[in-house]
Amino acid sequence: MENLCLTQGYSKDHRPDLRQYRQMLATLDPLALPVLGATLPGQGTDESHYLPTWIQLTEIIGHKEFLFLADCKASSWVNRALIDTEGGIYCFPLAMTKPRPKILFDWLTNPPTEVREITTEDAEETDPALGQGFEVPLGSIWWDGDNQQWHRWSERWFAVCSYALRERQIKGLLQRLVKAELALEKLAVRPGKDGSILEKKVREILQRYRVTHYLVGEINSKIHYEKVYEGSGRPNAKTPFRRVRRTTWSLTYHRCEAEIETFQTLAGWRLYVTNASEERLSLEKAVFAYREQWQPERGFHRFKRGRLPALPVYFQDEQKIRGLMFLLTIALQVFTLMEYVVRRQLAAQKQSLAGLYEGNPKRTTQRPTAERLLAAFREITLYFHRDGSTEITPLNALQKRILNLMKISQSIYILPPLVLEFRLR
Repeated sequence: MENLCLTQGYSKDHRPDLRQYRQMLATLDPLALPVLGATLPGQGTDESHYLPTWIQLTEIIGHKEFLFLADCKASSWVNRALIDTEGGIYCFPLAMTKPRPKILFDWLTNPPTEVREITTEDAEETDPALGQGFEVPLGSIWWDGDNQQWHRWSERWFAVCSYALRERQIKGLLQRLVKAELALEKLAVRPGKDGSILEKKVREILQRYRVTHYLVGEINSKIHYEKVYEGSGRPNAKTPFRRVRRTTWSLTYHRCEAEIETFQTLAGWRLYVTNASEERLSLEKAVFAYREQWQPERGFHRFKRGRLPALPVYFQDEQKIRGLMFLLTIALQVFTLMEYVVRRQLAAQKQSLAGLYEGNPKRTTQRPTAERLLAAFREITLYFHRDGSTEITPLNALQKRILNLMKISQSIYILPPLVLEFRLR
């Protein structure tokens, strides 16, 4: 069978020498419960898969009134137009490609609408704001080549700034600039004798610290002619000589203050687009919805390096790979439901859970992970004796409480005698 999944392509793990496949997950918020998964070829773009995913979700959920959230690769004009044409509701971040940085910079210089602070729903008056933002209503138009007609619809663009993100980005740029300048300063002490090699080293430093647009290295050359005396011994005024051309290289650098100032102005800001109405999705609700989008990433982490590892993959058959990811997705659903139910119960009871951390039994948590909840049951053992009797490790207080929080009866650890007799034969 032809391997459609395992292909070579761009590797986020920096292993382009290995064949790979991609896994898509669609989750249901606020649980982050996987409701749809697909195994895709390792080489290709994600843009063309978002619309089929949305169509499948409408079939699974049974209606189109849900809010479809995705990353910036879903925000292509075609995807937005087709989802709106079919009656869907979306909210996507926009990729900061030209001319959007210029548009955002102009908006920040002269905001077209009121800029308001963004706080949590339960924030006190003395609590600091999480950020600020404003929205701009815009009309969109797209040519439907299949139906040979224009599709017009209304969108709202959100410009949102996270204060914490802005601080990290500005601090990160300044730190990278300092490190790059130190590297250039060391290089300037010994620039070498080859201008092309020097230029390559400067380019590598700027790329390594990601300051290509904010730091400029200037390479200068100075040509002079040296006397080279012929013969041996100490030369005198009558000793013949010849002139040899020498080139001396020097390196200077300076910061691009205008580019740095523009970066600091845009730092922490992000553009989002939605076709939802103000009543359906306010600016604040959109921000809080995307603040929870880290949860689906936990599923991928569990697949790659967590307790549901798909790596390393030893299968060569496409169907076996798809089957493996199907089973792991079901297991991820179980993990997600466990966490959601236990955390909801703890929040309703206004209590926390202790005993999950080895070496620190008094440590408590209100957000236990499925891995730690399952680890609490690993010491349970079922014994089958020679005389046909059975014995099972009794549940301790922590295990009983976890089962109670998950609303699972303790009877699951009590096997009926008939079942045991059947297994012993």
